[in-house]
Amino acid sequence: MKKSAGQIDATPTKRVFSSIIADYNLNTGVCELVDNAIDLWTRNERSHALRIDIHIELDQQTLRVIDNAGGLEKDDLGIIVTPGSSTLSGKTESIGIFGVGAKRAVVALAQKVEIRTRHKNGKTHLVEIDDHWIGDPEWDLEMYVTDNINPSSTIIELSKLRFRIDEQDVKFLKEHLRATYAMFLKQSNCEIWLDSEKLTPLTFENWSYPPGYSPRRFSGDVLTEDDETLTLRAVAGLIKEKGSIAGEYGVYFYCNNRLVSRALKSYDVGFVAGLAGAPHNVVSLVRVIIHLNGPSRCMPWNSSKSAINANHRTFKVIQKWLTQTVTGFANVSKRFHGEWEKKVFRYSSGNYIDVEIANFEKVKKAFLPPLPPKRVKYEVALHKKNERLLKKKPWVRGVYEADVAVELVQKQKFEQKNRLSLILLDSSLEIAFKDFLVNESGQYFTDTQLLQLFGSRHKVETEVQKYVKIGSDVWKKLKFYYGLRCKLVHERSTAEITNGQIEEFRSAVHKVLSKLFKLKWVSHA
Repeated sequence: MKKSAGQIDATPTKRVFSSIIADYNLNTGVCELVDNAIDLWTRNERSHALRIDIHIELDQQTLRVIDNAGGLEKDDLGIIVTPGSSTLSGKTESIGIFGVGAKRAVVALAQKVEIRTRHKNGKTHLVEIDDHWIGDPEWDLEMYVTDNINPSSTIIELSKLRFRIDEQDVKFLKEHLRATYAMFLKQSNCEIWLDSEKLTPLTFENWSYPPGYSPRRFSGDVLTEDDETLTLRAVAGLIKEKGSIAGEYGVYFYCNNRLVSRALKSYDVGFVAGLAGAPHNVVSLVRVIIHLNGPSRCMPWNSSKSAINANHRTFKVIQKWLTQTVTGFANVSKRFHGEWEKKVFRYSSGNYIDVEIANFEKVKKAFLPPLPPKRVKYEVALHKKNERLLKKKPWVRGVYEADVAVELVQKQKFEQKNRLSLILLDSSLEIAFKDFLVNESGQYFTDTQLLQLFGSRHKVETEVQKYVKIGSDVWKKLKFYYGLRCKLVHERSTAEITNGQIEEFRSAVHKVLSKLFKLKWVSHA
């Protein structure tokens, strides 16, 4: 049983404005105003070319946004300040239905706001919002008729900005606008200008096409719980640029052609142990670009369109497919790690592989081929190749492990890694000559004989040539690199040693060791 106990006044207070000031910065605030213009243009059926001009005066610390989206009619001016009001129903393919974005943005950016708008060729109306009005508990706002601006246009002027803007902020804003509205800027009937510069689209289609692992182009419909249908188009694959842990890999979401999330690497999209793994350099080639189009009320964005709402029903419908896609290409990125230049980046052109998805919630992992075989570590492969030889000739272990050490040194970022490699190669070669003479030649050498023999390198080489035939071209290379080593040890100036020289010397050493001990080698490229 219940009975009335009176009524509660649910009228919101103006603290709803001041409480969100900290939630906005220059980028998000300006984007809300651009969204507002695009939505109004959409409401007018995009019947003409849209132009949005953004002007920032750093000296005066003012900001002005001008658009020709159509202007607001007098009866619609209430949406400028009334929380939750909007001219859009959410059933159209727009980029905002919440009715709070532009209102929050102007208050968050400036202490004084002037909005002039003219619907078609009608009168120009002016609305002013400042901190005095925000502090007043009354909601009534004066509306004025003022001098006419261009037909079908709106001018929003912001002064007394709440935070200082500098040249770096403007640079970041430019890049943010180019990325956020790239799909609109690619169209011939939409322009955004920043301080008299026409912005060009910044997109992220930068794919590699390794055989068998070309980008997948997905398409299908997403049915929402309201029986609304969204269209999903996506491209997933490996990019042709090295990244860092915080780099531009991950998931990109465009909702109704507006970029909402850039390089998302959260556990919600698969970057977690058991799937793609936590964000790491080894998976930094993975990129998934998703385009969702349909009723705006079904989009999985937050109210400021600055992030994806992972709890949204639409996101949940595609989450399984998305995490599988991210995981699949992350595993390919891992498997090719260490060989990206050779196995990924060299394939800079090719074709997409089209995949239609009938049901995103029940999708199976059938859209990627089997992973390439794991790359065996050099030292493991080398040991396996010579396992039987090592049992017969245990003295060979030190010889081939020296080459493993060269392999490790070459992978480091040491400035002098080539000098270290040269010393390792030549020293291991000299020790190999000694091991060969002692264990393989069939002759007996006393310690005194070895000491006298190894006092001169050419005597060692002459002795070795008595028992094994090695080409003169190889001996010439060995002598040349022995001379380089001597320069390092005995001369005042240090010889420069290139990567190509180390590779050539190493190849010559491999040939000699194969002749001496029957050692077999594996690729170290």
